[in-house]
Order: sequence, then structure tokens, then C-alpha cells
Amino acid sequence: MTYENIKVNSVPSITWNWLKSNNDTVSVKADFTIKNADIKALPKGVTISNQKAPDSIPEIQSGTFNRSNPKVKDNRKPDGSIAEKREYQKLTDGKHPLIELMDQVDPNGQYITIEGKLDQPLILNYDFQNASISRQLIHAKAGSQSTVIFIYTGDAETSLFQTKVYAEANSSINIVKVQLLGNSTLQLDDTGITADDSAKTQFTLIELGGQHIDSGLHVNLNGNESQFNANVAYICKDKQYLDMNHTVYHYGRKSICDMQVHGTIKDDATKVYRGTLDFKNGCRGANGNEFEETLILSPTTMNKSFPIILCDEDDIQGEHGSTIGKLGSDLLFYMQSRGICKEAAEKIMARARVQAVMDTIPDEETKALINSYLDKNEEE
Repeated sequence: MTYENIKVNSVPSITWNWLKSNNDTVSVKADFTIKNADIKALPKGVTISNQKAPDSIPEIQSGTFNRSNPKVKDNRKPDGSIAEKREYQKLTDGKHPLIELMDQVDPNGQYITIEGKLDQPLILNYDFQNASISRQLIHAKAGSQSTVIFIYTGDAETSLFQTKVYAEANSSINIVKVQLLGNSTLQLDDTGITADDSAKTQFTLIELGGQHIDSGLHVNLNGNESQFNANVAYICKDKQYLDMNHTVYHYGRKSICDMQVHGTIKDDATKVYRGTLDFKNGCRGANGNEFEETLILSPTTMNKSFPIILCDEDDIQGEHGSTIGKLGSDLLFYMQSRGICKEAAEKIMARARVQAVMDTIPDEETKALINSYLDKNEEE
């Protein structure tokens, strides 16, 4: 199977083409197989099947496998209320070619249901050694509380990964993705989340490995007083390319979003971050915030940051911002005065950003795995 120059991670509202940042472009050539997770223990309240998810689950859209189409109208009633079938603005004109590929290889994916309060996280381990496709739909039932941890390891040439999450009313779910791949992998990692009334959703992402990584996130805060929080950390080094396209759509009244991204770029690495908050008509009282902080440790890096707010509602609060800079001279002087050289100081500060996010993960084995990966890469 060969796909040449396929656009992924398309921003919802396009900017000037000469910036070459409206999307990423990848070429995929491989014979794909299905890769399911290795699971040591299945917490009580979790069921996993390979059957198709029920038709009653609303459509959950893609952040990676999409196409910009700003001319498509928002499908809502004239009074601004949610349409009966919950059909929202489409970013795609027909199926994305890589979605068609995944449908051919793995039409159903895994259907994971969560009921009640889990007494431990559900940990899904993926050791990628071949060209792989993995798909899951996680259904957090009403009132449930859970953490689902994805751990990516291995040296596969290509990985296509798609996670869809449906959070019913009053549920709480934390999706954690820890990317510890080898230095030659192309990974396209897509996460789509839909949240009903008063649902609390969280997304924790640590990006450390891989050669070319596209991370897409599409969140629909459909429900009134629904919430979404994102905590992202990364270290982008050598000749790595990290492209992130994270978008949150506010539909529900008094919906809340907070996205925090902190990372480090060094060597000849390239990082792109598109963070979009889109306030739809009818989301009165919604509150959204996004903030990105980038530490640059080399003059040969490339950084592109696009904090975006789109608004079709006047009764909202929205904030966004981005800071980019090198290690401060005062901080560097302080550390050097205590016998810490510049190179060691840079490693400490880069690791601190990952550590802050890692500490929020409720699993000690996962934390130890991340620390081991960081230790190994610092020695190289």
C-alpha cells in the first residue's frame, strides 16, 4: 500500500499558504497488520471486544486524519441550539485516505467500555515492530471514573494509531499517552473525544521518541458544563519532526477547557504546534485557555507555534498565548555558580518539563519507564 503526499493535521481555519503550516504532509508505504495492546491486568469494570461499537454512540471526529474546509457551514438550528442528531461542522470532504486504509485493515477496532470507578488504571502496552494499525473506541459510561494509559515502544517503520473516546454525562476519564518509540518510526497518532453534560475529560501526552510524529487531537465539548484539560510535554532532539494539531470545540453552555503545552527543542529538530479553541454559537458562559511554552536550546532548530481562537459567541472567556525562548542568563548563572555546567543545566531544565507532567500519571511503573528512557537518551 502506497500513499504519497497525504495531508494530515490540518488546522481548522487556514492561514497564509506561504507559511507552509496549515497541515503536515506524509507519505506512507507499507503492508499493515493489526496491532492490539498487551494488557497485564484488566481492571474490574472494563470490558474489551473486537465487535463494532453501537450505533447509539455519536460521531467522534479526527484531529489527525482531516482536511481543512472552512466554507462548510456549522450544522445547527437557527436559534443556536444543538441539532437533534448532533451533526457538527465537518472538517472532511469524504473520508480521509488513511481512514479508508484503516477501515480496510481493521474496520471495527477494539471497543472498550468502562463502568463504575476503576480501582487502578487500564494500561495498554504497544510494542511496535512492524507496520501497524491500532484503533480503539473507549466508552466511559455515565458516572464512571477512570484512567487509561497508552505506552508506545518499539522500532516499527510506521504506526497508524487512532483513539476515540465517548464520555457520557457525569463521567470522568483521563487519557494518558506516553510515546517512547525508536528513532526511525513514523507515527500518526489521532485522538478524538466527545463529552456530554458535566463530563470531565483529561488528556496527558508525553512525546519523547520517534523520527516523524503527527499528534492530532479533536475534542467536542457537546455537553453543558463539560470539561477538558490537556497537559502535554515533549523533548524534540536530533533531526526529529514533531507536529501537533490540537483543537477543542465548545458547544455546551459553561463548558471549560484548559490546554498546557511545555517542551524543549534542540539540535536540528523541528516542532509545530497548532492549538485551537473554537467557541460555537450557543456555548454561552464557556471558558477556554491555551498556553504553550517552548525552550529552544540550539540555533539550528525550527519552531512554529500557532495559538488560535475562533469565536461565534459573545458571552465567553477565551485566552491563548505562546512563549518561546532560550535558557535565561540569570538561571544559567545561578546553576553554573553551583558547579552545574551549561550542558547539564539544559538537560535538567528539559527534563523538568517532562517531569512535571509525568508526576500527574497515577502509575509508578509508567513513571519508572519514562525515567529509564530519559536516562538512556541522556547517556547517548
